Amino acid sequence: MSDGPRCSSWAREAGVRPLGTAPYATGWLLVDWPLPWPKDAKDVEALAPVREAAAGTGIRVQLVVPRTDADERRIVLHDGGRDADGWLGRLHRHQIDVAADDLVDAARSLVRDPSIGDPAAVTDVLICGHGARDRCCGSKGTALAIEAIAAGAAVWRTSHLGGHRFAPTAVVLPEGTAWAYLDAGTLGDVMLHTGSPGALAKNLRGSTGVKGAAAQAVDGATLAEVGWGWLDAPRRVRRVEDADDFLAESREHGDWRVTVREGRRMPVPVCGAPPEEAPKAETEFEVVSIERLA
Repeated sequence: MSDGPRCSSWAREAGVRPLGTAPYATGWLLVDWPLPWPKDAKDVEALAPVREAAAGTGIRVQLVVPRTDADERRIVLHDGGRDADGWLGRLHRHQIDVAADDLVDAARSLVRDPSIGDPAAVTDVLICGHGARDRCCGSKGTALAIEAIAAGAAVWRTSHLGGHRFAPTAVVLPEGTAWAYLDAGTLGDVMLHTGSPGALAKNLRGSTGVKGAAAQAVDGATLAEVGWGWLDAPRRVRRVEDADDFLAESREHGDWRVTVREGRRMPVPVCGAPPEEAPKAETEFEVVSIERLA
């Protein structure tokens, strides 16, 4: 296995497109948890009550590296961005700080009642640095997180975000966008919205609140067309009845008809193993056309 290529190097050389690979979640629970982490964050037995509280809610539990060695721990919940009709907006952020011994009970309580957390207009950037899961994330992701934190950026080194072949990867909350192939400059453009979504399209994995690879491709294409404002207003993506097209609808930016088609079927290799031995593959989606409706 160690004789094969690094998965992120192979993906860049093969030009693997990240759009449509964002991890889907209706909410995110960030829990300060010191290293080392097991290969699967679900194997942290102490957090079993937290996972049970989040089960069935659509909330994804992420471990994050504490900023200090002090006894205090942070717990942040981002949730509540979707209404009953499927309109997706920005998530709502709630934070509580507790002693390490109280973390599990506090995290479980926050999932059950978000109102106990303090609301704040804060952007949380999660960079995957889960080396026990994948060595590309462990090396490239961790290096980027350390560089960004040293520069004063508000980022968290987090557990597995999926898509390790796109390392370094990140998720930006509360807007709920997922990103690939990052470096310090691109990360800054994503965090501060100083780069245009069109120019960053090759780095976009998709929106985490949009379910399905094709729908994420539609949402991403419309983001590139409209600009960052696409993320600010309630929106939804629906398949057109009796057609292969989709409607991307926004309460502020109008309705867009988008046609996508299936592209290459690409392997998802285990890092260090030859791509032809990959245990699974994923289909890329290509945007054929996008048109604003009158």
